[in-house]
Amino acid sequence: MASAVRRAVRRIPINLQRAIQVQLSNVPPTATPADLRRLIYRSQVQGVEDVSIEYRHLSPTGRAYVKLTHSDFLQPSLDALESVTISGVHTIAEPSDRPPLAAQLEGNGLSSELDSNGRYVAVWGLPKAVGPETLDAILGGRFAFPPGEAYIFKMPHPDTNNNFTMAARFLVRLASVSEAHRLVRELHMTYYQPEIHKTNYPLRARVIY
Repeated sequence: MASAVRRAVRRIPINLQRAIQVQLSNVPPTATPADLRRLIYRSQVQGVEDVSIEYRHLSPTGRAYVKLTHSDFLQPSLDALESVTISGVHTIAEPSDRPPLAAQLEGNGLSSELDSNGRYVAVWGLPKAVGPETLDAILGGRFAFPPGEAYIFKMPHPDTNNNFTMAARFLVRLASVSEAHRLVRELHMTYYQPEIHKTNYPLRARVIY
């Protein structure tokens, strides 16, 4: 009875009945597309074409999108994802007609739109005035980058006030997924020029999926 009541309350609006996307909100920031695919597999969701995490300024928004092959799978997908949890957190599934967007310099969009495929890394924590050459010197040629292409980009600063945006932010393109994870392991939670600045500039690194 309770399940029937929940489905009645969550009846799909007419304007979304032909949607081919499910928006998952309340997604933990540590969740990866692989985590979401395992969740979908356990929930026996059918007709899934792709799963993407949404980013804003290279930071997860807490939303992910499940792209379906046909709108006929929308209602069964919503029912199957109604009560699932990921990392102990109950996600919320809703129909969505979010339009596809082109990749943006600000680092906004779905992981599929940013074209990372797990090969990009967001790095932040350096002083705001430094440029890509400073981060390149820190990396010291220890990693493999796409040959013949620019691989470090300084990102514009969003108009917000938090620790992520008050420091310089960079997008680093690696040659492979394994190199991206290796960079994060070696750089995350280290410090920028500790012999000069002590612990004033802790560095953070995150793989963009």
